[in-house]
Amino acid sequence: MYKKYGDCFKKLRNQKNLGLSYFSKLGIDRSNISRFEHGKCMMSFERIDLMLEEMQVPLAEYELIVNNYMPNFQEFFILELEKAEFSQNRDKIKELYSEVKETGNHLLTITVKTKLGTISQTEVKEIETYLCNIEEWGYFELTLFYFVSDYLNVNQLELLLFNFDKRCENYCRVLKYRRRLLQIAYKSVAIYAANGERTKAENILEMTKKYRTVGVDLYSEVLRHLARGIIIFNFENAEVGEEKINYALETLEEFGGMKIKEFYQKKMEKYLKKSIKSLLSCCFKATV
Repeated sequence: MYKKYGDCFKKLRNQKNLGLSYFSKLGIDRSNISRFEHGKCMMSFERIDLMLEEMQVPLAEYELIVNNYMPNFQEFFILELEKAEFSQNRDKIKELYSEVKETGNHLLTITVKTKLGTISQTEVKEIETYLCNIEEWGYFELTLFYFVSDYLNVNQLELLLFNFDKRCENYCRVLKYRRRLLQIAYKSVAIYAANGERTKAENILEMTKKYRTVGVDLYSEVLRHLARGIIIFNFENAEVGEEKINYALETLEEFGGMKIKEFYQKKMEKYLKKSIKSLLSCCFKATV
């Protein structure tokens, strides 16, 4: 398994006509790179990403080469699942569930059940235990956390958020990881706010500032506005919070379409504590 990653890295390095010593300025010894390229060890994600960046090679390109120019099945499947969820296509989600169940991928099967609303508390606990036992989460683990968070109580959420910042700090420079980190953070803000935990909600929001200094994308910014709007609505001024939430929803419609706006409108109900019916009525009138 290690050799595949090392072979692909060597191929890219040779294409750029770079010697092993080229990366010494990054603090990476040539002997370690040589061992990695010959499949004798695996380098950390952070170091591989640093060297790829130095060669002007996106991580996504490296991953495609590693997988013989085929998308990683797990990530492709997750992308399809999210597309089906955003478009509120339950039949497609059921189709994906049948497909993944046949592969025998147990955790991925449970992941789909979070979108069908059929996940049991035993399965929620199974994911919680799995995540707690892994020292450094990858994209799949981050996705598991993001998907199952709708079914966590505040204590379970707090347990998984323990050392979250430190556990994931190596990933924040890569867009797809940073976006997932921010999705988790902003949903956690919403969950805390819905449970009356204002301080915890604001602490999570504060933590995201350093991720945003690395890079900002429109979708993540809209989620930040929604999260901030939920805090304002629940703890400060419902009218001002409503304006902020509506602004974010209108932005989603403009750039992502009506379906994604409707998806987040439905999410609002569980996070807003005051005058929920009034707000949702206003949102849907605006949609019409």
